[in-house]
Amino acid sequence: MLGKIRQGTRHFAEAVAKPFAALGINPNIFSFLAIPLAIIAAYFIASQNFLFAFIFSCLAVSIDLFDGAVARLQEKESLFGNYFETMVDKVVEIILFIACAFMYPVAASCALGFSMLNSYAKPRVGLVIITDNRDWPAIGEHAERMILLLLGLLASVFSVSIAGIKGLEIFLLAIAIVALIGSVQRILYAKKLIEEAEKAGTVLPYLKKK
Repeated sequence: MLGKIRQGTRHFAEAVAKPFAALGINPNIFSFLAIPLAIIAAYFIASQNFLFAFIFSCLAVSIDLFDGAVARLQEKESLFGNYFETMVDKVVEIILFIACAFMYPVAASCALGFSMLNSYAKPRVGLVIITDNRDWPAIGEHAERMILLLLGLLASVFSVSIAGIKGLEIFLLAIAIVALIGSVQRILYAKKLIEEAEKAGTVLPYLKKK
C-alpha cells in the first residue's frame, strides 16, 4: 500500500542518490551495503543500545529507498538489480528480527514468520498463473513492517511501555498481526486471480487439464 506513496517521492530519492551515483558506486553494491548496516544495527539491538540500533536500522532500511534512484541516475537499471535489491531487503529484515529475538523471542518469531508468509503469498501465485508486480490490496508490505519496527526501536529509545509490555515488543506483535492480516488478504486476492485465470484459460501450461 505504501507503493503509491513511494512513487511520489521519486524526485526526493534521486536528489539524495545523486552524490552516490556521482561516486560511481555500482547500484548492486549500493544495495548490498544495507546488509552490513543491518548487522551493525543487530549488534546494537542485541546489546539494547536502542539509540544506535535505531540510527543504523534507519540507514539499513533507507538504502531500499535510494538504490533504485542510483541505478536510474547511472542508467544501470536491470532486471537482476530489481531482483537483487528485493532479496537484500529480505536479508535485512531477517537480520533485524533475529536480533530482536534475543530479547523477545516469541514476538520476534511471530513477526518474522508471518512477514515471510506475507512475502511468499504474492510470488507463489506466479507458479500457477501469469501475473505481474501489481499493487495488491493488502496491508503488511515490507516497507510497512520496517516502519513499525523502526517505531518500536524509537519507542525503546524513550523506554516506552504499556501495561508493563516494552515498546519494541508491542511493535513486534503489531507487525505479526498486520502481516497475518495481510497474508489472509493476499491469499483471498490470489484465489480471485487464479479463478479468473481458470475461466480465461490462462493458467500456466503445465497445470492445464488435459
